[in-house]
Amino acid sequence: MKNTCNILFTSCGRRVSLIRHFIKALRQLNLDGNIVAADASDRSPAFHITDRSYLVPRVNTAEYIPRLVDICSQEQIGIVIPLIDTELAVLAENRHCFDLIGAQVIVSDPEVIAIGMNKTETCAFFKRNGIDTPEIYTAQDIEQGRYHLPLMVKPNDGSASKMVFKAETHEQLTFFRHYVPHAIVQEFIDGDEYTLDVFVDLNGLVRCVVPRLRLEVRAGEVSKGLIVKNDRIIAAGKKVGECLSGTRGCITLQCIVTRQDAIKMIEINPRFGGGAPLSIEAGADMPKWVVQMVRGQLNEDVERSYRDGLMMLRYDDEIFVQCQGPG
Repeated sequence: MKNTCNILFTSCGRRVSLIRHFIKALRQLNLDGNIVAADASDRSPAFHITDRSYLVPRVNTAEYIPRLVDICSQEQIGIVIPLIDTELAVLAENRHCFDLIGAQVIVSDPEVIAIGMNKTETCAFFKRNGIDTPEIYTAQDIEQGRYHLPLMVKPNDGSASKMVFKAETHEQLTFFRHYVPHAIVQEFIDGDEYTLDVFVDLNGLVRCVVPRLRLEVRAGEVSKGLIVKNDRIIAAGKKVGECLSGTRGCITLQCIVTRQDAIKMIEINPRFGGGAPLSIEAGADMPKWVVQMVRGQLNEDVERSYRDGLMMLRYDDEIFVQCQGPG
């Protein structure tokens, strides 16, 4: 087996910390390789920390996949890591294009993406599999008053906690239902919110579940978090992963543990979460596992590989880029 592993990160954006963990993983595994980034903007911070970076068309254009395939061919990419929600479906549907040139896209099947990217489908999936989840109220339920305040109003196809509002009065409920695009109305659950990093290998086996308590969130991404090794939460996350046939790599789940200690699953995000560096620092070295997995070398038991009680306190940092002229 070649001692080289080149990795492409698509829509690299702000994922500096995660990409640096992949750079570290290659060193730990004594592998040569280039870390390559692709993004629609060269003003993305992570665009400037890799060995090579490429500007690409936006994901919703017909040129996006052919351009990525060209980059993979030119750079002899072995692994492709997608990093934002909007590209998951198109990469899942076109994974075969990358397979033909020996580049493995670490993305779940289209059916998994469809469940995760649609809150109504997510709720239906949880219910089909006997997984506790907040109720979603229909328009008829709302019109006939079959609900109890407060409620959550959010986009059915939303991500990054954008346009998510708590409605505490009937007036607020009416306003937010019209204000939020593609709005759904969901039961409000009071409790502690957790993100679960779930690592699934290429055979669909759940290898590790890491619960992270969300202590503080900024702009939809966790800014302060804490590893909590809770067996019940781990088991709940493992069940979701086992029910999601066609999952690959790291996915993130969100749940709320109520004041009565019930676990309510609320979201599925089939990609690396923004807070994944906390799990990695705690010992769940998912970047290393991805590389080992693709190379057929992930033979160790990693289920309990991480330590409890590690806290992440995020802060702003800077990357400086010399530009020519204004802008």
